[in-house]
Amino acid sequence: MKKIKPRLLKGFRDFLPEDLQFRKQVFAVFEKIFQKYGYEPLETPTLEYWDILMGKYGEEEKLVYNFKDFGGRQVAMKYDLTVPTARVLAQYQDKIKLPWKRYQIQPVWRADNTQKGRFREFYQCDADCLGTDSMVADAEFITMAIEILNELGFQEFIIRINNRKILNGIAKYAGAEDKFYEIVYAVDKWEKRKPAETKDDLISRGLDEAQVDKIFSCLELMGSTSMEKLADLEKKLGEVEEGKEGIDEIRQIIELVGDEEKLKYDPTIARGLAYYTGPVWEITVIEGGVGSVAGCGRYDKLVSGFLGRDIPATGGSFGIERIIEVMKERDMKLSDEGESEKVMVANMKGYTKEAFELAGKLREQGLIVSLYPDAKKLGKQMEYADKKGFASVYIIGEDEAKENTVQIKDMETGEQEVVEL
Repeated sequence: MKKIKPRLLKGFRDFLPEDLQFRKQVFAVFEKIFQKYGYEPLETPTLEYWDILMGKYGEEEKLVYNFKDFGGRQVAMKYDLTVPTARVLAQYQDKIKLPWKRYQIQPVWRADNTQKGRFREFYQCDADCLGTDSMVADAEFITMAIEILNELGFQEFIIRINNRKILNGIAKYAGAEDKFYEIVYAVDKWEKRKPAETKDDLISRGLDEAQVDKIFSCLELMGSTSMEKLADLEKKLGEVEEGKEGIDEIRQIIELVGDEEKLKYDPTIARGLAYYTGPVWEITVIEGGVGSVAGCGRYDKLVSGFLGRDIPATGGSFGIERIIEVMKERDMKLSDEGESEKVMVANMKGYTKEAFELAGKLREQGLIVSLYPDAKKLGKQMEYADKKGFASVYIIGEDEAKENTVQIKDMETGEQEVVEL
């Protein structure tokens, strides 16, 4: 038989036990805090109908994996978790009570260029509150995000917030309402290039010099605090009602969160996806130049495409893959408090039944027990136990069986004790 070379598709990964165990620990932190804030779990399928996903992602739509299945149906692989959630809400509206808080931790797929930290199959971690237009929901999400990052061990991070209504107001102020999305896409790349490059980009998208100057005056604001910058922007936007509404919403959120060190107004945060309608924010880890680890915002119109009426919603997606990679690189450990101790029971020749029964008793006591399956030399078994990081090894041999005892070796100290079985 021809030998098949074991290999992976580019942009896809295997997770070996140690790596997967750490990932699950990180997932557990997110789930614990999501549930603490009243969010409920949701899962949606890998494939959706093509028309469910299309028209939601702006310029990034070209990255959606799509094909015809064997039944001739045009289908697409899940690109994010937000659009499927909107579909669920519309499809099961008789079963879902609003406001509805939901979270999802599931894989998504994107036909993207692979690079360090960027894959074609990866997990997203979302939490959203649907059915309320209150800024309380936005502020609560931000407070929850701060708690999650602190729990994971991050200290130096910042949440930069803006509002699509403000960007709409800026477009009106500049006399470029018909170029709103062109402005959003250009502003969204502000940090990645020089201001002159953004200016050239805006002009290439059909804006004139005077319009660009007005836009820049709203991005380069006076003031050292968020509230001072918002006050300066309010003077510029004057009577543009939508812009003033957006400013008021940001003020509400900042006041509710009450942490102006972590939460700051930034007029260059735009979020490129087409479905955002209100406050938008990004979370950036400063230490080590990690960059953005979450993108979030309000999307009050998305569900209407499925339901025929607007359902206000807000929430966001954590870059859980990037967070995990950074934690691994920095050897950031999570507390194992509350986890059961992991031990091994040795399998001595002629005493397999006794070892099997001992493993069962230890499991009844709440321990995580690995029974070595083969009755090999003890040295070989101890070498395995050391490599796997078991806390201790329980041994029953001839002497122990006669005296109804068990020998316990502490794998960290090397000390051994004999106790009654």
